Amino acid sequence: MTEADSVSIDTREDDAQSASESSGTTRPPIVGWKTFGHPGATNLLSKSSETGRLAHAYLITGPEKIGKRTLAIDMACMVNSEPVVDMFGAAPNIDLNASQQAERIRRGVHSDVEVIDPNTELEIDNRPTRGSEDGEERGRQTISILHVRQMIRQSATKPFEGSKKVFIFDGAHRMVEAASIAFLKTLEEPSDDVLIILTAPNADLLPQTVVSRCQTIELRPVDTEVIKVELIEQFGADEEQARQLSRLARGCPGWAIEAMNDPTILDAHNQAVLRFAEIITGNVEERFRYARQTGNQFWRDRLAVLAEMQRWLEWWRDVAIMRHKLGEIVTNVEWTDLLSEIAGELKEDQIAAAVTAVQSALVALEANAVPQLTLEVLMLDLPWVDPVKVPSLGG
Repeated sequence: MTEADSVSIDTREDDAQSASESSGTTRPPIVGWKTFGHPGATNLLSKSSETGRLAHAYLITGPEKIGKRTLAIDMACMVNSEPVVDMFGAAPNIDLNASQQAERIRRGVHSDVEVIDPNTELEIDNRPTRGSEDGEERGRQTISILHVRQMIRQSATKPFEGSKKVFIFDGAHRMVEAASIAFLKTLEEPSDDVLIILTAPNADLLPQTVVSRCQTIELRPVDTEVIKVELIEQFGADEEQARQLSRLARGCPGWAIEAMNDPTILDAHNQAVLRFAEIITGNVEERFRYARQTGNQFWRDRLAVLAEMQRWLEWWRDVAIMRHKLGEIVTNVEWTDLLSEIAGELKEDQIAAAVTAVQSALVALEANAVPQLTLEVLMLDLPWVDPVKVPSLGG
């Protein structure tokens, strides 16, 4: 795999790197990244650190579990770690695995690094009388203006134990409009000892005024073989487990790592494969029951429902693959008989229409459309297969 296969870097960063080639190295190379499968990103960030040309704000984009948050944490470690001089007075590199600053950052106890998402505690949360000017309560679905104002106040003070204060907005696309507007001033007038990192599925979900003030790093799916090797070497997976999880991860190493540590994730995946087959062969009442239950879940766990939509897309991809009898590249190898039976009862245009319907539902849910109505429309748009023609469901 080449670096270009795993990451796309905004051309402005390339220009900055070219301009700095003659400026000389100011820091040693960075090693010990927890991020893997994205050599383009880590190599370029290391070079930017060496030449003192790091941007003041970065936007990391890519699919869920691709490694955005891990890279953001690595960057916080990078700017706060110093080289260790050996007995000969040389400092060949900055090893993030040997850095005490990095160790504290990764444990989440570093006073100068904060990860901000909708559930980040606000100062008002500890007051006896609750309430806020934008009416937010616990279990928030968005990053509010209060989160941004809190960050602005904290950024006005000097770093306490590190070299830079780092604020990571994980899921910056969930920032409300008022928060984005308040955020702009900090991006326009950055402090030298503050680094801001945003993560989002793609740049189009953020205001252009915010995107234009950040250096963009786009992470792309990681090669299956790379994930498999890392699962074995870094996380102690056996060969068969690593092969299965790396295939099901669909290029997202974070999913594979979590599934290895939590068997219920793989169980939930297999249950989803069966659940979708039962819906496709079920009646309208069963479909509407699914829409109602999933719609209610949206208010409790929005991310889980969005993940369910992604599972639907993967499921239909496998059905399409089996429609063309390409079982060797199917993701859910364990379910090829079931998927083949369903694929054999559908036409190509029905499968294509189903994919379009799921994608439309996903976009609507990300935009906070009424979840039950959105899912009911999806259920009506999906094709129906006679359960008699799917013996694998008969148990």
